[in-house]
Amino acid sequence: MIRGNSRILIIGILAFAAAIYFLFFKGQMANQGGEGLSRFKVETIRGEHGWGYHIRKDTTLVIEQKVIPGVPGINGFVTEQEAAKTGALVKQKLDRGVFPPTITSRELDSLGIKY
Repeated sequence: MIRGNSRILIIGILAFAAAIYFLFFKGQMANQGGEGLSRFKVETIRGEHGWGYHIRKDTTLVIEQKVIPGVPGINGFVTEQEAAKTGALVKQKLDRGVFPPTITSRELDSLGIKY
């Protein structure tokens, strides 16, 4: 009888310790740096034809977008904010595992991007 209660107590303690670990340590890692678990970062760049963006994973350049994606021509974004909004959408797609993270004209319209 005592042996059975000891097993239940040990299992309960281990379950409690596991719950504390996931709630405390995993939560800290998700909030580190304000970007959750994402290792991607968006940087706007000023180019020859307007604004664009870089997407980096840690320090490695993953995407260099100097023109508006999904639109024919070589025009960059009119404003830095437009480039940042589009870069943020691409980052979200990369965070979800979408590669290549293509952008459609419908998505550009929904972001209010002028092209």
